[in-house]
Amino acid sequence: RRVILDMVAKHPFSMAVFEDSLYWSDWEMQEIVSCNKFNGKDFKTLVKEAGIRPMGITLAHPLLIQSGPPSPCVDSPCSHVCLPKPLPSTEFTCACPSHLVLDSAGTACEDSSLTSTLLLSTSTHIYSLHPQTIGLTSHKAIGSIPSPGLLTSLAANSVDSMVYFVNRGAEQILAMDRETGSVNPVMYGDQFGAISYDPFSNNLFWVDVHKMSVVVHSLSSSANMVAVSSTSSPLSMVFVPEKNRLVVGENGKISIVQLGNPDVQEIVSYKLSSPGSLVYSAQADAVFIGDAASRAIYRWDWGTEEVVPVLENIGEVVSMAVKDGLLYWVEKSGTSLLW
Repeated sequence: RRVILDMVAKHPFSMAVFEDSLYWSDWEMQEIVSCNKFNGKDFKTLVKEAGIRPMGITLAHPLLIQSGPPSPCVDSPCSHVCLPKPLPSTEFTCACPSHLVLDSAGTACEDSSLTSTLLLSTSTHIYSLHPQTIGLTSHKAIGSIPSPGLLTSLAANSVDSMVYFVNRGAEQILAMDRETGSVNPVMYGDQFGAISYDPFSNNLFWVDVHKMSVVVHSLSSSANMVAVSSTSSPLSMVFVPEKNRLVVGENGKISIVQLGNPDVQEIVSYKLSSPGSLVYSAQADAVFIGDAASRAIYRWDWGTEEVVPVLENIGEVVSMAVKDGLLYWVEKSGTSLLW
């Protein structure tokens, strides 16, 4: 490796090479320039216009057009992506975005029940979302609720197609089947805050905003039991099945609770002003904490005593999710999904 230009290219953005010349667009200088690709000589400005910032560039020349047999992907039956096999083969393989699978014929992509998906709610609708797919963002409405509707908290079931959510508009917790779209009530009342679901015990956890406690509700027997009582109102809560622990966010701390054990581990930090959103990442073995008052996202690695910042000086985080090693969140009054 050797340097051919130093302190001349201010902010290269896109580059192309043809014969002995190197071409690039420069954001800071707002121009397209070139030089000798071996020694940096013959430096010159090719295009520069006031108010125009060139971005991507490419080269078109007859010598760059490779001759050969037509691509086997021309007029292929693939519904999404066609991958030609290396020459001299004239065959191809169909492929799909990460959230879809090939059908039995090997040409069309279809939904897979084994693929994870993000669920995003508005005040009256729930959407299935695949933000990291090839091409346009793939999403579809999977359910809606009748008026009065105000969805405030979601808890998905990782075992089957059920989703649980709080409808503050109608003062109830509802269960929705993602496959059929049917919605049925689970509990009624105006006391429901954050909710979380444990697929192993079939228990639904919810924050009682009136009694400053976390309650566990058995979906098998419909019995309720107070899991955590506090002197302050819990702001957030998530059950971590991998650890069999309940993590509760309060002003200035998070608490790690083992059901039936009176000993509660507390992670106290001055950074936690209002930890209103919690999510656990099994891949990172960490709990991510969205703090609306601090306008930040923090991270607590399981088994440690310290909370460290991940992102600061952002909006008021109201909800988070983890999927495929990425952290997603939405902010108060925001209209975008961020990651």
